[in-house]
Amino acid sequence: MAPERRGADTRSRILEVSERLFATRGYAGTHLQCIAEEVGVQKTALYHYFESKAALYTAVIEGIVERFEAAVGRALVAEAPERERLAGLLDDLGDLFARRPQLAPLLIRIFLDPVPARSELLGKRIRDIVESILVFYRRGAEGGAFARLSSRNAFLSIFGMLLFHYASGPFGAAVLGVEDPLDPEVVAWRRSEVRRLVLHGALPRELEAEPEPGGSDDRGDRGGGRGGSA
Repeated sequence: MAPERRGADTRSRILEVSERLFATRGYAGTHLQCIAEEVGVQKTALYHYFESKAALYTAVIEGIVERFEAAVGRALVAEAPERERLAGLLDDLGDLFARRPQLAPLLIRIFLDPVPARSELLGKRIRDIVESILVFYRRGAEGGAFARLSSRNAFLSIFGMLLFHYASGPFGAAVLGVEDPLDPEVVAWRRSEVRRLVLHGALPRELEAEPEPGGSDDRGDRGGGRGGSA
């Protein structure tokens, strides 16, 4: 393998391991020595790719921000009615959490843990992503596509609904009555339920009888240890 390719693979592996450890242990609880051991390199080798732990953390966050920018951008610039674009945004973000389940707990830690100074440089990009969603909802409400709710409260409620499912671990699995929240059938069930909750809640009252874009999985409480009523 060429040295350039080997170096790129090592850097990707460092970021992959770091993302998981930062998600489970937080910034303060993640040590470079642990990252190096899992990657299979000497600790000093990490400094060939990242000048410090803060720089590594910043690179991890930047990767997350890029994924969110892509998901939000795809949904909000699509040439489709507002409700279909909102449904697309819900699906894209839900799929992102399902593909990379460590992102949900890592995001919670990012919001709660003290952030290294260099990572604050990414704050504007995060604010820009959020603002684009708020503007999209406000314009939809002004045009009659969405209920006239606070766009900021709507964003927090929807984001929390998407995030907590994949960050809740064993607790969430127990509430749902499933063994694995990442099982494809459970992910599809969750996607359908989020669509129904959000799109119904975002509808103006005069449009409540309209069908949801893309259909839905109308299972309700499925019982038998999977989604049964509490």
